[in-house]
Amino acid sequence: MDKNTVFQKLITTGIVPVIRADNERETLLAVEALLDAGIPVAEITMTVPDAITIIERCVRRFGDIVLVGAGTITDGATCARAISAGSRFVVTPCVKTEVIEACRKEGVCVIGGALTPTEILTVWEAGADAVKIFPAKTMGGPGYIKMIHEPMPNIPLVPTGGVNLETLGAYLDAGAAFVGSGGDLVNRQLLKKGDRKAITDRAREYRSRIMQHRQSASGLLVF
Repeated sequence: MDKNTVFQKLITTGIVPVIRADNERETLLAVEALLDAGIPVAEITMTVPDAITIIERCVRRFGDIVLVGAGTITDGATCARAISAGSRFVVTPCVKTEVIEACRKEGVCVIGGALTPTEILTVWEAGADAVKIFPAKTMGGPGYIKMIHEPMPNIPLVPTGGVNLETLGAYLDAGAAFVGSGGDLVNRQLLKKGDRKAITDRAREYRSRIMQHRQSASGLLVF
């Protein structure tokens, strides 16, 4: 799957669930629960023990059904391992041009982390496919995204950090290409308890909210 196809699927899905789990069992549970809810995307962060191996197993298990990505990538060597494991996309938490360059070389979709306008431009000009605004909440949330989007509408912004059901629509209204959500979407306590249904139900709420927002934005009535 080429990176343009991956990027379009991310936009279509509207959200990148950020998975921070304690082991492979919890990670697989999260991916399966998200898929049950109609969200075929999962960002597995490097804070998950043995994350690279888990990514490889998820890719083997789900194939092209789920876009499995690697998150919290901060160096070129780890990026190379994540790509070799089959990551469809790579996400950095901050400005890491060596990671962006490695992804460009391999033809892999990359979402580069940034916060200030200068960092955002740096990441974009380095060749990122989109810019992750993290932590978005600390900079003013949707209002900050709107202020960045207006003078730089060509840069796809992906607010992450503090995104929840209550703020999701506001971020999309502000100009976000899509959003990232972690603990509010994939709750770690529910993962520990193995409550797949509760995670799926929460993910369905997110998906429903995204669909409602798009219908509303297109002028269709939502009942």
